[in-house]
Amino acid sequence: MVFIYFECSLLLVVVVVCSGRKCLRSSTLSRMATHLCMPWHRSSCQETGGTFWHRFIVDTGSWCVGRPDKSSYDPTMNLMTPLQSTTKAPHRRHRPAPSTAPSMPSILLLLLLLTITTATPPPDQDSNPCLLYLAQSTIPHAGLGMFAGAPFPTGQLIGRIGDAAFPTVDQDWHNSPPTGYHSKNEGDYHWPLTNYDWHPRDIGMENEAEDVSVTVTGFGAAPNCHFRLLNAEEHGAVYDGAGLDRYESPGAGASTPWFNRTTTAAWDIEAGSELFVDYGPNWFLTRPGIFSLVPLAENYERAQAFLREYGRLLVGTYNPDDLVPEKMSLSDEAQRDLWEIIKTFPYPTRERQALPYSHKDALRAIHGDIQTVEVENSVRSVEYLKEHGKCVDNIVPGNSTIPHAGRGAFATRFIPKGGLVAPAPVVHIADKLAVNMYGEMIGPNGNVVRNETQVIGKQLILNYMFGHENSSMLLFPYSSNVAYINHHATEYNTILQWTKDFDFFHHEEWLNKSVEFFEDQWTSGLMLEFVALRDIQPGEEVLINYGKRWQEAWDEHMKQWEPIPPEKDHNNLTLWTDETSANRGKAGYVRAEVFNEDLTSPIRTVEEQKQEPYPHSVDIQCLVSIGHDASYLFAPLTIPLIKRRWMEEYDNDAQGDLTFHPCNITWRYNLRDIYGDPRSEDEFYHEYEYDAELNVRKTFEDVIIHERHVITHIPWKAIRFFNKPYTSDIFLKKAFRHEMDLPDGLWPEAWMNLATKDEKN
Repeated sequence: MVFIYFECSLLLVVVVVCSGRKCLRSSTLSRMATHLCMPWHRSSCQETGGTFWHRFIVDTGSWCVGRPDKSSYDPTMNLMTPLQSTTKAPHRRHRPAPSTAPSMPSILLLLLLLTITTATPPPDQDSNPCLLYLAQSTIPHAGLGMFAGAPFPTGQLIGRIGDAAFPTVDQDWHNSPPTGYHSKNEGDYHWPLTNYDWHPRDIGMENEAEDVSVTVTGFGAAPNCHFRLLNAEEHGAVYDGAGLDRYESPGAGASTPWFNRTTTAAWDIEAGSELFVDYGPNWFLTRPGIFSLVPLAENYERAQAFLREYGRLLVGTYNPDDLVPEKMSLSDEAQRDLWEIIKTFPYPTRERQALPYSHKDALRAIHGDIQTVEVENSVRSVEYLKEHGKCVDNIVPGNSTIPHAGRGAFATRFIPKGGLVAPAPVVHIADKLAVNMYGEMIGPNGNVVRNETQVIGKQLILNYMFGHENSSMLLFPYSSNVAYINHHATEYNTILQWTKDFDFFHHEEWLNKSVEFFEDQWTSGLMLEFVALRDIQPGEEVLINYGKRWQEAWDEHMKQWEPIPPEKDHNNLTLWTDETSANRGKAGYVRAEVFNEDLTSPIRTVEEQKQEPYPHSVDIQCLVSIGHDASYLFAPLTIPLIKRRWMEEYDNDAQGDLTFHPCNITWRYNLRDIYGDPRSEDEFYHEYEYDAELNVRKTFEDVIIHERHVITHIPWKAIRFFNKPYTSDIFLKKAFRHEMDLPDGLWPEAWMNLATKDEKN
């Protein structure tokens, strides 16, 4: 017989457990409760006496156990990952959600995991094994997971190359009410890619525009997050336009120049391991409901402390070596039922969700730790992945054979006719108008608002989406390297089809749902496949047919496009930039990285730039601290002048603001003239120091303060070139934009919610 009570409304605690002649003391159980009650709940209980008793008696023969009412709670739910929700998620950015999946009985899944983790996969005899797979995640209900098909030692690149990255710029503004300040999210702004986006600083895109979110395919979207198993470290992307010169190629601006966002192994990864990346705690903390219960790193410490008390409950000591059947106070069946009560009690916390899923794993975690158990459970055999997974390593990017296409996708191995080229899970967009970019106008309140009558462009990511002229829906495939698959109207070697398996992820019934249904879905649940139309040889470029509409649009673009010499570039080729009266820099558009990598050339002063200006696309900024108290003594009667020497301990230290600020270089010192011959090459890798002026605008209470800072002897390391917003190729006014079409018969009839051409006429 079991008597139980609720402590702090969070944890179901057994007070007296009797099995045969063995009884457990309630003091042990109270210690267990303190590890899983949140502090604010415990204090609340102390103040209000919020502990109440309840008794459940269910005769099960050899074991009596109490069970709470489960009418409003799913005992198979694993709160480590979110389930499918029809509630609209808040419009937040910078991290993808794990995909949804149908639930399966927890006991069967546990048996499956134990079978997998104890099996020893045979050695892979292939000379060119698949390095990465998509398969069902080892986290229950997490949908897709990404797995290593081969071992990766610490620091090694995972896969063959990094992923493509796609900036979406000022999207909240472009979807805002015509006369308002706020995002259209307030009145239903559907963009599920917000759950798959990264912060631009993580990618290196923070200067692309005022507001940037970044979608990354492959590792940027497919892996799940597990804060105890973060075995994959992601890095920034590089800007590389693949030779598409804005002055010479009609393909410039039509493909993403952000390339090779790499992922490396955080520790030695064995073949078959599921790969996990760091979404960041904020991704979970800013999402309501089930997302708010995903354990963070600190929650595992309290969960481990709870397990220690749980072990003492079973054997009366803290010695894990005593956790053997003959010393247990409870039978295996009783332990299973008790653990189910602990895991399914309907007042969950992050700490309780950090506990192992089964009572067997709980015992293993007491002997070792939770992380060790979860690492073991996150490994599938390579044979399992070959049979039940889909290889995402069959293609790799390279320079395309198609003129003006930039990069293309090339086969890494022989792919037979009918074989899988690449899986392609897709994120749906219910309203294609969400990719429109609008001109500006002054609103009734004097603020700059979008002009709904002036569509001046579309987001770059549209070029990587599938659509249909009679549907408002768009589909974005986010698997590795599928974004590089180019078009050929007649000589394509690959076709698309809906997947016929992966029913834990692919919801075939969605193909019969209306567009309105998708407006309430905020996670992906459909998968396409790229399939070989004929045998494809290693190194051969993979091509599909984008459709007649796309071909006609590209042909028209080619007719209209004309080359522009660099000397006629007056900062007038891109959207939202201020045209200059003359060209700045004979070389035309040049990225800031070119100047930052030049360690020897002196930085030009303001006077020198009058004769030899830098390109309009770059800005010079200095790492100096502009914060101090003295300036406010002058406000608002004078314009303060602050003159001082650059100091390492003040300008490049936590005492300063550690921020680069726009500056004008006014003077240059040759260090050899000051110090003589260099004492070492490392010490004088750049031979100059600089004086700079900064014009700073501050607000102190209701007073606006203008300051002039003169900083002398600034080292080269504290001066950097930055790319100005809205100057990269993705903002070219004449850049090509058009979605791809799925083949006839593949686009569902249920999604045809727009009038046909005949109906419009």
